[in-house]
Amino acid sequence: MSPVRTRWPIVALAFAAGIAGAMQVGKVPPALNPIRIELGLSLVTAGWVASLFNAIGAAAGMLTGVVADRLGRRKVVLLGLGALAIGSALGALAPNGGMLLFSRFLEGIGFIAVAVSVPALLTEAVRPADQRLVLGWFAIYMGTGMGAMMALSPAIMTGFGWRGLWLANAGLLALLLGAIGWATAGMRTPPPVGRLAELSPVLARPGAWLLGAIFGCYTLQWMAVMAWLPSYAGELGLGATGAAWAGAGAVIVNITGVLAGGVLLHRGVARWLLIVAALLAMGLSALGFFSEALPAALRYALVAVFSGIGGLLPAACLAAAPAHAPSARDVGLVNGLINQGSNLGTLAGPPLMAALVTCTGSWSGAGPLLPAMAALGIGLAWWLRRIEARSGR
Repeated sequence: MSPVRTRWPIVALAFAAGIAGAMQVGKVPPALNPIRIELGLSLVTAGWVASLFNAIGAAAGMLTGVVADRLGRRKVVLLGLGALAIGSALGALAPNGGMLLFSRFLEGIGFIAVAVSVPALLTEAVRPADQRLVLGWFAIYMGTGMGAMMALSPAIMTGFGWRGLWLANAGLLALLLGAIGWATAGMRTPPPVGRLAELSPVLARPGAWLLGAIFGCYTLQWMAVMAWLPSYAGELGLGATGAAWAGAGAVIVNITGVLAGGVLLHRGVARWLLIVAALLAMGLSALGFFSEALPAALRYALVAVFSGIGGLLPAACLAAAPAHAPSARDVGLVNGLINQGSNLGTLAGPPLMAALVTCTGSWSGAGPLLPAMAALGIGLAWWLRRIEARSGR
C-alpha cells in the first residue's frame, strides 16, 4: 500500500545511507599508498583492496535483491549498514593484507545490500507523485559519496592516518544504522516474498534485464573515463593538481546531470528519451575528447558534456524499477538486476580501456570502445521503449 504522504526524514536518512556506502569506495584511492607501505602489499593485492566492492556487486547483485525481497528491505538496509561498519572497523585493525581484504569483502556485501535495498525502501516511504523525482535523485549517491570522501580523506589521514579514516567511517555508519533503525521502526512494508518460485514473474520481465544491461553500458563508459581521467588530464599538461581537480569537476558535473534527470522525470519526460539522450551525448563526445587534433580545453569540455548529460541515465534507470516489478514487494529484485549490470560495467570498463591504450600506444586507441557501448545501449533503450509502450508503463 502506497503512503499518502512522503516521509522526508526517512528519505534524507536513506540518501545518507547510500552516500555513506559510496564513501567506502572513495576512501580507498587516497589511502592506497600508505596502506601498501605499512602492510607491505603488492600492486595486485592493493588493486583488489580497491576493486573487491565491484566484484561482489557484479557477482551478487541479483542475489542481494532476492534476499531483500525475502527478508524485507528495512532489515537488509540495516544489515548492510552493520556489515559496512564492522568491515570498516576490522579494516582499521588489520595487521596484514589478508585481514584487510576480508574486511573489504564484508564492506562489499554491506554496500551492495544498501545499494539494492534503499531504493526499494524509498518506494515505501514516498507517495506515488514523488517517486520518480526521489528515485531519480537517489542516483547522486555514488558520485556524492565517492567525491566527498576523496576530498576529505587527505585531511583526515594527515591527523589520524589511514586507520583513523577507517574508524571515522565505521563510526559514521554506526550512527546511521541507529538513526535509520529508529526512524523506520513500525514502518508499514510489503510482506516478504515467501517462496523462490514466486520470483519467476520478475525474472520473466525483459524490462528488468534491459535496465541492468543499459546501466552496464553506461557504467562501463563512465568508470573507464573517470578511472583514467587524472592520467589522461596529466598528459594534457594540467599537472598533478590540475588533473585531480579535473577528475573532481567531472564527478560534480555528473551529479548535476542526475539531479536534472530527476526533475525531468518528475515533469513527465519519458525514461527512454533520457536514456537515449544520455548515451548519444556520451558516444558523440567520446569521439572528440580522445582526438589529438582538438585543443586540450575543448577536449576537457567534451568530458564535462560526457559526464554531465550522461547523468540523466542513472536517474532514469533507478526510477524505472517500480514500473518493471510485478508488485511493490518485488522492487528489490529489480534493483538487484540493475545494480548487477552496473557493477559488471564498472568492473570491466577501466581494464578494457587500459588494454586498448596499451595495444595501440595512445589514448585515441580507446576511442571506439565508448561509442560502441553507447550504440549498444541506445539499441537496448529502443527495445525498452517498445516494451513500455505495449504495457502502458
